[in-house]
Amino acid sequence: MPERGRAGLWITGGLAVVAAGAGLYWATSARRPGAGAKATVETAAAYGESSTTAELVRGLRAGDARALEVVHKRLTAKPEDAPKVAATESEAAELLEILTAVRAGFLQFQAPGRAASAVVAAAVLEKFGVDPAPPRYIEALKPIHDIYSVALADPDAEVRFVALGESHRFWAWIPGRTPSADEERTIADWKEAVHRPVVRCLASTDVRTRAAAIYSLGYLLIDSAAAPAIAYLDDPAVEVRRQAVVSFAGRPGLLTEDLLLKRLHDSDAAIHDAAVATLKLRGLNQELIGLGGLMTSPRADQRASVISLIKGRTDIDPVVWLLQLSHDADETVRIHAVEALGAQKTEDVSVKRRIVEMAQSDASPEVREAAVKLMPSAEETTASLPPLPGSSLLNPKAN
Repeated sequence: MPERGRAGLWITGGLAVVAAGAGLYWATSARRPGAGAKATVETAAAYGESSTTAELVRGLRAGDARALEVVHKRLTAKPEDAPKVAATESEAAELLEILTAVRAGFLQFQAPGRAASAVVAAAVLEKFGVDPAPPRYIEALKPIHDIYSVALADPDAEVRFVALGESHRFWAWIPGRTPSADEERTIADWKEAVHRPVVRCLASTDVRTRAAAIYSLGYLLIDSAAAPAIAYLDDPAVEVRRQAVVSFAGRPGLLTEDLLLKRLHDSDAAIHDAAVATLKLRGLNQELIGLGGLMTSPRADQRASVISLIKGRTDIDPVVWLLQLSHDADETVRIHAVEALGAQKTEDVSVKRRIVEMAQSDASPEVREAAVKLMPSAEETTASLPPLPGSSLLNPKAN
């Protein structure tokens, strides 16, 4: 049963559409480079509209880009909004032959052909997502995995870019028929197997590869699986940081308000503006955004200035802000924060405990000295707390 639940999560977890930032930040379409094989291929008379599947399969296995061009055109020529038609059983058999042949000839293609192969594989999968899908749809997963495992590690950045752009379709994909329990597990394993090389692309030295990997993961609604992309909010490349903000703007569980506030200080104006717009959509007004910007400023004096600005406010809880500032990297900010915490007329035990903690273990002698002057009594730090699990206070003994 737990295994079935895991499979179901991978199958249904991506069905919803990410509300904000679904597209690649840059203007180039992820499908465009794949179709770029056309620019380098002269379609021979031996391959054309009348070519049989058997003829095309022989060409694909031999790494003939002319055969690949015909297959690519057949599968991708229709407009995106054209009605989707389910594959018949005979068509499914031909599609599976084509997939197997593309996998066999993949390494023999030049880079544009390898990119086009990734597009072809994704297009075949989409055909099997139309109801009613033929029973053999499950056989497509293995060759598609093999093609993408190689494409996502391709030495050519353009091939990786195209494969990553197409891979985002996999996370929400379900077959055009009700899968059995075994098929659910197979689909879940397949998605996890594709997920691993996508995540590895985050570590690429190529900027567009890193950004495209974030784009793909942005469609994956399983937070734990998409989470590795969040670390790239601090990437040195502006294109990568932009993609992280755009792709996860609608994911507050991953791209938190604190992380967005830090982006207010990004050197790129577009990232700053996107962060402000996202924070407003999440309900923060301009004044709170300004205060949050000061809290996350790289300048210690600006972070310290928040203390006087939040004093006496009732629309926010100053204690929450002061507790955060009490962990600031700058000792001057921590001194001001602990003094402000000591001045709070509150019975909040967390405040008293924090003051004690700073008095006992802060790295700065000046901060410890300031905290010692405000030390509450031992009773004040424990009186409001319930006994801990396992404490004898939970099971008092009779006298």
